[in-house]
Amino acid sequence: MKSLRVIYQVVWAMIFIIAGNSCNNKESGSIQKTSFIDVLEARIKIEALVKQFSEEFRNKDSVALADHYLSNGMLGSVKGHDKIVSTWSKMIQNASDKGTPNLLFITNSITTDDEYIIELGVAQWADENGNVKSEGKYLVVYKQEGGELKLYRDWGL
Repeated sequence: MKSLRVIYQVVWAMIFIIAGNSCNNKESGSIQKTSFIDVLEARIKIEALVKQFSEEFRNKDSVALADHYLSNGMLGSVKGHDKIVSTWSKMIQNASDKGTPNLLFITNSITTDDEYIIELGVAQWADENGNVKSEGKYLVVYKQEGGELKLYRDWGL
């Protein structure tokens, strides 16, 4: 039942993204040529990014974490660089208070189109010895900006 809920959330996220793109299409009704993002390239970039993300979390660097988001990117319902910094700072402090200073990511699936990369995965909070204490699912929508992969939307599921 829980996996069905996740599938629905992924489908709805994709519908919102596609609907937003079609609303921005100035040439309504025209056929557009698309070039899909290579899934293998996307996976390599995401693996490097989540490794860096984990390291920045462990180093309690909320500014570096927030720098991975687009200027109009969102962390849950939080929007704006300063608010994302503040949210990450609170999450880092909460994890530290619970004895889980390590945040690890496991990518379960990646989907791409001509503009976005969608990652579905599991986040794990671990103690100093690497023992996983809790975990949760997440959905991240990435977008390229200036040749760099940035987070456009980031949701915990």
